[in-house]
Amino acid sequence: MVEAHRTSLVYALAPADVEAVCRITEHALGTVKRSSGESVRAIVDWNPDFAFMHVFHVCMEQLGMLPSYQDVRRYAHSDPLGKRMLGEPAKAKVRELVERGFSERQVRDAMRWRVGNAYYSFLREMYTVVQLRYSGIDVRVHPLADALFRVDAWVGRTAISLRVGNKKFRQGLGEGRKTPAEELLGAELPPFKFSTIELAPATRFGSVHLPSSQHLNAAVARISAQDPGHRN
Repeated sequence: MVEAHRTSLVYALAPADVEAVCRITEHALGTVKRSSGESVRAIVDWNPDFAFMHVFHVCMEQLGMLPSYQDVRRYAHSDPLGKRMLGEPAKAKVRELVERGFSERQVRDAMRWRVGNAYYSFLREMYTVVQLRYSGIDVRVHPLADALFRVDAWVGRTAISLRVGNKKFRQGLGEGRKTPAEELLGAELPPFKFSTIELAPATRFGSVHLPSSQHLNAAVARISAQDPGHRN
């Protein structure tokens, strides 16, 4: 199913569209604190069978707009495909862990933390892609590239990765939860080039953590030098 997915709406978005969603979206983590959100190990790295980015991309294309967190929640609980991709698997995981002895509140908080952070990653990626495109870089994106190769976006043969430095999961190219694109694609011929936008950890709770203009300007300069022929 992910191979057949067609990504189109993101290419029609303007920076103001993404910024508006960042303003109106419900706080994706609710009132859940990190200590509670990461207290259930079985959910910290949980993924539905359909990768989160695939779910969010399908939701966006079906709704015809960049979704807020509340849009995603409604989609997962009321749309038949949304329920199959995310809503029902999440509920099943919660039931499984409650039956194993975890408190329902603890498990629900952990699931909110997991899904909420995944949504924020998606929103951050959409913001970055739209900003780079508006800077003249012909950036492309597809959930299959993320699911298989950890590539958040690409232009020509330059793979772009957006990361938030986190000593627990990853920093630079060290140990982390996700195998970096450099390791997955580093041996391919002709060779890929890699451009990483790495943000410092978020310092404010309750707001979307986005790359700064300095991050984006540096990325534009770096990508333009690597793939000078790919301008839109």
